[in-house]
Amino acid sequence: MQQFFLTRVRTVAYLLAVRRAMPSEIDELRVGEADVRLQALDTLDRLLLDVRAGRISEFRLDEPRTVEVVVTD
Repeated sequence: MQQFFLTRVRTVAYLLAVRRAMPSEIDELRVGEADVRLQALDTLDRLLLDVRAGRISEFRLDEPRTVEVVVTD
């Protein structure tokens, strides 16, 4: 597991990069796989909003690799 200490701006940029890297072709997936993908996207979107608003100061992502991020100001 890697640990990063990032400013809020860099953290938002990192989360946006992770979000863009996630495949968005949900139409071609089976129902169960599409639900899991949509839930992962929703969780990432919520995390992004919470970091931007300052409600979260640290978090851990397990996909695509395990990283722990501590938000510094």
